[in-house]
Amino acid sequence: MWAGDARLSGSGMHGLTRVALVYDLDACRDPTGVTRHALAQLERLACRSGIALTLLVGRMSAAEGLAYWETLGDLTRRELPISLRNILRWWRFQPRPAVEWWTGALDWVYSPAEFFVPTKRARRAVTSHDVMQDLAYGGVRRRARLELAFRDADLVLSVSKFNTERLIEAFPHLRDRVAIVPNAADDLFFEPATERERSAVRADLGLPPGMPYLLSVANFQSRKNLSRLIRAAGRLREAAAGELAIVLLGSGAAAEADALRAEASSLGPRAVVRLPGYRQGRSLRAAYAEASGLVFASLCESFGIPTVEAMAQSCPVLLANSTALPEVAGAAGWYFDPTREESITSALREMLDDGGERARRVSAGVARASEYRWERSNERLAAALAR
Repeated sequence: MWAGDARLSGSGMHGLTRVALVYDLDACRDPTGVTRHALAQLERLACRSGIALTLLVGRMSAAEGLAYWETLGDLTRRELPISLRNILRWWRFQPRPAVEWWTGALDWVYSPAEFFVPTKRARRAVTSHDVMQDLAYGGVRRRARLELAFRDADLVLSVSKFNTERLIEAFPHLRDRVAIVPNAADDLFFEPATERERSAVRADLGLPPGMPYLLSVANFQSRKNLSRLIRAAGRLREAAAGELAIVLLGSGAAAEADALRAEASSLGPRAVVRLPGYRQGRSLRAAYAEASGLVFASLCESFGIPTVEAMAQSCPVLLANSTALPEVAGAAGWYFDPTREESITSALREMLDDGGERARRVSAGVARASEYRWERSNERLAAALAR
């Protein structure tokens, strides 16, 4: 049995498992991997037989969240009178009111991010996305919040084996409460980009027609290792000559973006480095489809959804060898030491020069990506809740 089984003797009426999913829809603005995970699980739980789902959100202010709310149709949902950020702060000090005060009786409360949500009788499930990042970069306060979220959780869902190992090292009491529920790519990325979308990519990215480019899809935080990536890619003769562009899709604080622009300037006047901002949906799909390769140099990554998106679009993937990325891409990836510029450059050189090997690994990547679909992930989530 999962810890806490004594609190619940059975499911709700008519054999349905009553689940409340708690999330902040304001995160729909420039959604991260955590938000993609949350929305994908929400949409599939809402359609799953045997589950009666209620969505509980904080007061919304972002236009993107409000727009998403309007797409949810007949789904049972509640908007709290204050922002989720503020109610989470309150719950850290006062674990009341319980979620059931708004939703009625429940079997499970599911937090698709590391939130502590108090319950009266319902069991609690929470997803751990990147415990290595949280502990390495989050400081004392972040660890305290994780301890609160995980302390009495009946079930912790982890997005990879790599993350699970780090999770149990940090929180040994969770060993018998963890189930692996991997991330995935949206269904859109398993469909080919149209010729019209592909033909518009370079103009969208600020590149000349026909120019090949290496692609990064990541925020500008230091752990994403983008400064080193720029320097390493800039060592390629094609990049130095302005014949191969470097495109960093993402966003960050002004200081982070300025640091990356300074690195780009250091490559010389002919190098082409673009920071066109955040992309999603069809424009992101087309960016993968046209790229010479996705380069993921992160120092701290517990899954890496862009890896799956790129593989699904037949884009070569070049990845850090010290995180969860080898677990995700398997034999489809080229791997490098993300702390050594020369290792990154060598992997890029090998990928660009060996067309036969590139075709082989791209084909392996398409097959590998098919293993990471949200429907399969949701089946694992539902099975974990049903134990």
